[in-house]
Amino acid sequence: MADPTSIAVISLGSQRVSGAFFGKTSGGDLILKRYEIIELDGDPSVDVSRLAQLKSALQELVSKVKIKGQKTWCSVPGHPVFSRFVKLPPVQGDKLAQIVEFEARQNVPWQLDEVSWDYEVVSKSDLGEIEVVLAAMKCEPLNEMHEEVSSCGVNVVGMDVGPLALYNAFRYSYPDVDEPALIVDMGARSTNLVFVEGDRFFTRNLLVGGAAVTNAIAKEFGISFAEAERQKRSQGFVALGGAVEDHPDEGVNAMSKVMRNSMTRLHAEIMRTITFYRSQQGGSAPKRVFLAGGGSGAGYIAEFFAEKLKLPVEIYNGLRGVQTDRGVSADAAQMDAPALGELIGLALRGMGSCPCEIELVPGKLAAARDAARRAPALILSGICIMGALAASIFWFKSATAVVETRAAALQAESGQLSGLANQIRQLDAKQEELRVRSAQLEQAVTDRSWWAHLLNDLNQQFDNDLIWLPVIEVLKDGKPITKALWGGDENSGGSSSATNNSKAGVPAAPVYTLRMQGLYRKNDKGEQKVVYDFAAKLAKLDAFNAPDFEAKRDTYVKVDSGVDEVRYAYHFEIKMPLRNPLQFQ
Repeated sequence: MADPTSIAVISLGSQRVSGAFFGKTSGGDLILKRYEIIELDGDPSVDVSRLAQLKSALQELVSKVKIKGQKTWCSVPGHPVFSRFVKLPPVQGDKLAQIVEFEARQNVPWQLDEVSWDYEVVSKSDLGEIEVVLAAMKCEPLNEMHEEVSSCGVNVVGMDVGPLALYNAFRYSYPDVDEPALIVDMGARSTNLVFVEGDRFFTRNLLVGGAAVTNAIAKEFGISFAEAERQKRSQGFVALGGAVEDHPDEGVNAMSKVMRNSMTRLHAEIMRTITFYRSQQGGSAPKRVFLAGGGSGAGYIAEFFAEKLKLPVEIYNGLRGVQTDRGVSADAAQMDAPALGELIGLALRGMGSCPCEIELVPGKLAAARDAARRAPALILSGICIMGALAASIFWFKSATAVVETRAAALQAESGQLSGLANQIRQLDAKQEELRVRSAQLEQAVTDRSWWAHLLNDLNQQFDNDLIWLPVIEVLKDGKPITKALWGGDENSGGSSSATNNSKAGVPAAPVYTLRMQGLYRKNDKGEQKVVYDFAAKLAKLDAFNAPDFEAKRDTYVKVDSGVDEVRYAYHFEIKMPLRNPLQFQ
């Protein structure tokens, strides 16, 4: 049963999902009653099976944290969210929303109707200039995440952005930090950087995370991703620079070097972001660095960044300022504290106001809120409808007799119309029969000129008097359909495919071929070449179906060699398949 005095939260990460159940003290402080972290298997950069794994992990999480039916705040990871910090001229009231929407259309890389987006005022300068942060995420993945959480029986009341929830948690847990600070939230798929400077903040997502380190280890040692992840967690640490004694195990020592190389790449991205923040956003260089997220648990990670950044580096304590219930293991909670920042920030959203209140609203949640907002008007409309229904019932009762009388008259008329409908159906059948007969006659009239067109096309292909055709006849499946004019073999060139099909018991459609037997005179143009050229022109006609003529020319054309000096002309034969022949009988 839902507890209205408690707060349930879920953080959706790339490699893990975590959830917690918080209570509130009389003074308004948070109490961590229970929490759970569920790891996902496989490479988080491979999206094929992530939704299925996410659903399974969420079901286990909801069961262990016991938040089924609770109103719950969720957070999405930073990498699918587009964020942009923009500066606006001094404006007030509704004009600010209009200008922000204009900036969103200019900066968001998708159409606004394809995304869920929101904004928050970051700071105002002495001259009235306003800096806002835009956050946008495509509706499809956001709706999928919301659907997976809701399908586990959780009542989602809002969805925050992971880096912004971490910022809210930092402001709550570290109120004494008044110097510029940088939070490095190292996740599996990406790393979120959160710059905090007084009441101002700036975030950026870097696509370098723990999975990149695991992939580098797997590639270096030729092992699977799962095995590389296991070794990284059990034995991995970041090698220190300078004159430091190597680890006695060569494999562990080599792995530490690989991890240092990956962290060096992350350090380079952090330095570029610091430079951008100072030059483009007018921010100050950080004086302290906090390491958060699951990646902060790697050995010597704080020492590595202290060496590289030349700044004091400490592990972020998400439970600083949060009380823990007696049912929570204090040692386990302190070990997981660097990864609990987002959960604290989500709990603060459930309590009330926060420094940053950006929210990405899924489609179903927006529809539910819209329905709740319209509920009073809908209730009033329902009352009006019920009154109208009562009046309608009275009117319908008084009109029943008239309707029944009219219905009887219509029923009689319907019987008459049914008889007419039967007559119409008979006429339609007769019309269809006549149409079929007419189509046959039309086809016969059309086919009457088929031979004339074909012979005319053949005649147009003669461009010299070296060739003449004494015999033109149609073959059906390689056999003449008329008796031979002289003693020829009617069975020559039978169709093997038709024979095979008939043997197989499958009736084959007849194949029609036009056989042209003729003579060609001795000539000085290449002897048989005149026949082949003539046949090639025939193959291009629409009446014939010989697209492979050049490749199979000898199957279409047979020519006697003109080597006999005493003969005046030589025999040739051309067989061309017809494309759309008459239905020869």
